[in-house]
Amino acid sequence: MNIWNTNQLATDLACEALSQKQKVQYYVACFYLQIASTVLPMFFLGYSYYLNIVTFTSFMVTLVVFHLGALRVYRACSGYKKASVLDTIVVLTLPVSIRVQIVYWLAYGIISILLAEQQSAAYIWLIYSFSAMPVMVWFQFYLIERAVNKNYA
Repeated sequence: MNIWNTNQLATDLACEALSQKQKVQYYVACFYLQIASTVLPMFFLGYSYYLNIVTFTSFMVTLVVFHLGALRVYRACSGYKKASVLDTIVVLTLPVSIRVQIVYWLAYGIISILLAEQQSAAYIWLIYSFSAMPVMVWFQFYLIERAVNKNYA
């Protein structure tokens, strides 16, 4: 995996020297880098906002869910010759993400309204904050895989 020489990587892409699996590995590595470069400094240095161990654990679980989800979509797409894996993930992520975000904000609004006056709301928010991101990522890949299996056959 070439992570520094952009010119060589561009040449490899132009010559179609990278497999679909390698392209997906670049996509997954980019996600890992984004999570690591935003979450870890906040956790270890604490400059942007307080990030507790529950939130940090949630991000780590999200990495695992993301990795497994990307692998599942890769396996689903590899059985068909309809579209590339990366094209599938990139293109289908927008409409799927819109649906996932709508559900997320509806759940957030409902929980906010229901717990606005309760003192024990901190535990519910703790559970919600831990589970929201991994569930959203899992649901995103689930919907993409479902669309592949339904429409690529």
